[in-house]
Amino acid sequence: MLATTKPDSSMRQRPPEGGVSTSPAFPKGVDPLNLSQFMLASPVPGKRKLSSQTYRSGNILPRRLRLYLYLIVPAVSLLLLIRRLSYRSHIPFHHPLPFPPTMNTTFSPTPSRQVPPYVHYIYGLSPTFGGKPFSFLQYLCFTSSLHVIEPERIYFHYVYEPSGWWWETWKEEVASRIKTTEFIMVKQRDVVEVFGNKVEHFAHKADVIRLEVLRDYGGIYLDADVLVIKDFGPLYKFPMVMAMESQPNLDPKLPPSGLCNAVMLSRPYSSFVVRWYNAYQNFTSTRWAYHSVTLPYLLAQSYPLDLIVLNKFAFFWPIWHDDHLRLVHRSPPLYDFHQPDRLAPGYDTQFTYHLWESEAWERYLKYYDPERIWFKKTAEKRGDKREEDGRNDESSFSREARRFVSLELRIKWRKAVKEGKVKEREWEYDLV
Repeated sequence: MLATTKPDSSMRQRPPEGGVSTSPAFPKGVDPLNLSQFMLASPVPGKRKLSSQTYRSGNILPRRLRLYLYLIVPAVSLLLLIRRLSYRSHIPFHHPLPFPPTMNTTFSPTPSRQVPPYVHYIYGLSPTFGGKPFSFLQYLCFTSSLHVIEPERIYFHYVYEPSGWWWETWKEEVASRIKTTEFIMVKQRDVVEVFGNKVEHFAHKADVIRLEVLRDYGGIYLDADVLVIKDFGPLYKFPMVMAMESQPNLDPKLPPSGLCNAVMLSRPYSSFVVRWYNAYQNFTSTRWAYHSVTLPYLLAQSYPLDLIVLNKFAFFWPIWHDDHLRLVHRSPPLYDFHQPDRLAPGYDTQFTYHLWESEAWERYLKYYDPERIWFKKTAEKRGDKREEDGRNDESSFSREARRFVSLELRIKWRKAVKEGKVKEREWEYDLV
């Protein structure tokens, strides 16, 4: 609403009887209402006349302009009101989803601790285990979460239970910490559909189960090939945490391709997880990573108060390209997981490292074992072949993984190899 100021009465001339004053008593040459902008040039030199719009006392704006304002102002006000109501409807704080109690946990979120101290793994959704049975790499990643996070519970969600020496060794490892961590195996259903939509690939089955698990239990979800570098302590106070999935092109002007679901933290029944899961009503397997990577990024843009989105250096750096993999798995160990990356010197150090097993297995990961992690002979004595097939001396990964491989495990593993219980590769050096 515009404020109006009445002219001083001392400056106003008394109108003549029977008429209306058209000549206010202002000093000569002064145009207090700025009417000259509406005036047309007079054919008589030195004279100016008003346009066809007649101005009377108290009638400052032209009639047509007043009509436009009468129509436009209410219309604009209505549009702004509609926009505001629409904007409020997209802010979850003003429209919170219901928070039903869960039967799977006794954890009660507090302002300082939203995420319960539980770790979730999903494994064995296919009888072939994707061609990669439970191995030393899974043992290493599971052990890292056990020692670094020290959770109250580790939930292992499966359809087909793994077998083999490394699986039994892992169960013995977690059993030795039974006073601090409870290991719970949860037999899951075989996900063949979600909201009536057919689900076939085990990767899509895992996508569905991880959302159901975070919704019902809350906690930390980790892929089986995620190595935990440091505890998530600063993140437990948030209701939901994800991180960007980096692109090989590091141009900061480019938007991220999505949010990676290999590492997630959530409170039970967080509004973001509920919305994300309900969006599977439109699931289709023809769009490979849409519901797992692209969709959470779109939801994060629409509901920014639902979660905290971390940068690409928090969980998933270095990435899956071979130059990054060589940086991690080749000698000399140039990458330090406990120092900020040179591309982000102002950021904190990372919480996890995703091993990118699908991309790195054949060239790098399958050659690791407890002895290789500690092997200290020089590359020159072993020859170039060891370097080219991934079995080099010292790497950034072996240096980081070493803290989770005890001497007791190495001795136990050597014995198992000699007894033929472990047959993962041919050994080219003395195990004694």
